[in-house]
Amino acid sequence: MELSLGIKLILSLVLGAVIGLERESYERKIDKIPADTISGRVGSLGVRSYALITTLGTIAGLLYNDNYGLFLIISIAFMMLLISYYIIGSLQTKDNGITTELAIIFSYLIGFFIAIDFFPTQLIIAMVIILVGILNIKERLQIIISGIKQSEISAFLSFAIVALVIFPFLPNKSYSLSNIPYLTEIMSSFGINIERILNLNLFNPFNIWKVVVIITGVDIFGYILEKTVGQKKGWLFTVLAGGFISSTSTTQSIALKSKSSSESNRLTASAIFANFSSFIQHSILIISVNSAFFVKSSLYVLSILFSSFLIGNYFLNKEDKNSIDNLNETKEKLKEDKIFSLGPALKFAAIFLTVTVITKISLELFGDSGFLITAVLASATGLDATTINISQLAGTSISYSTAVLALILANSFNLLFKSFYGFSQGSKSFAKRFLVSVIIITIVSFIGLLPLL
Repeated sequence: MELSLGIKLILSLVLGAVIGLERESYERKIDKIPADTISGRVGSLGVRSYALITTLGTIAGLLYNDNYGLFLIISIAFMMLLISYYIIGSLQTKDNGITTELAIIFSYLIGFFIAIDFFPTQLIIAMVIILVGILNIKERLQIIISGIKQSEISAFLSFAIVALVIFPFLPNKSYSLSNIPYLTEIMSSFGINIERILNLNLFNPFNIWKVVVIITGVDIFGYILEKTVGQKKGWLFTVLAGGFISSTSTTQSIALKSKSSSESNRLTASAIFANFSSFIQHSILIISVNSAFFVKSSLYVLSILFSSFLIGNYFLNKEDKNSIDNLNETKEKLKEDKIFSLGPALKFAAIFLTVTVITKISLELFGDSGFLITAVLASATGLDATTINISQLAGTSISYSTAVLALILANSFNLLFKSFYGFSQGSKSFAKRFLVSVIIITIVSFIGLLPLL
């Protein structure tokens, strides 16, 4: 809808005043100058200044087509005035920042765009709102930036390499043993016949790295969760975030803490909630890889989530809630070495590739039983690779019932493996409580097979 001349001028005044209001309130805040005196300070710009700037931009835009010479004079004069303002202001305040000057240019362009209908009115208003929001969060941005560590920057750069540099350029095609030159001849010289698995599609580089992007992306999200929600909401959110990143290392840290603490129930609750968080992570991985399989395995997912949540609450309520502060040392341990780096991503890719190749070969040579045994043994190194591999094969190479059974057995073996940390590194009371909890979760998880029988 084309606006009339009067509406354009009024809209320019209003939007300029909004930008000026933010700038004026910011200057008053940083200089602690009363509202009735700031407008008289040399070099200050406020509601009136920015309203006039946007209106000037609108007037220049209205002259653009019919009187280009006058438009050019106004624009050049404006730029010269702005440059003079910047030079004088820099000399007076010794501040070489250009945020205010950029806001002035943006305001002038907003008025110009309104005049020539370059953008839809709704988009122009949205641009102004975004500008005001960016200007308003300066202090919060400074606080956030000052708290960012070099290791965190390196981690996010590593993730950018994984997701944006490597991933898009990998070949999206399947490879088999037949693609390895002279492999058949070499194996035949040792008396090994690989004809049965020679043309078996073992891996796709694009899909393998896609899994790495997913899992490292989840790790990054978990780290952000730990740095924001975890630190503000106490130990419970910390163990949840820690479990989201690595339930095995989190369980191990809690087990170590149990040797020097008498709070076995509360520490058991921490370990259970860490694994509850990892179950949520695995649900995300399943639905990301195979949404149809997620629907088929939904009862299994719900069974482990509900059982672990109820057990965690049971142990949580067995202790006095005023003793939460005694877990500060555990929180500090959970915060160590939780950030993503490229090395672990490459290690995960190697593990996932190995698990994928071995399970596919086992499935071809030994059928479902060989696949289940391989999947269970692979879960000792972590559930992420096993979960994704099972999800990829579900409904194609293996039936949904076999895939759900593989998930149940792999998860059970992984939990039992974590129980080993309790007995080897933690107190007996913690280890026994955690083992009983693991057994209950395992038994309940078999409910997930009922719809598929």
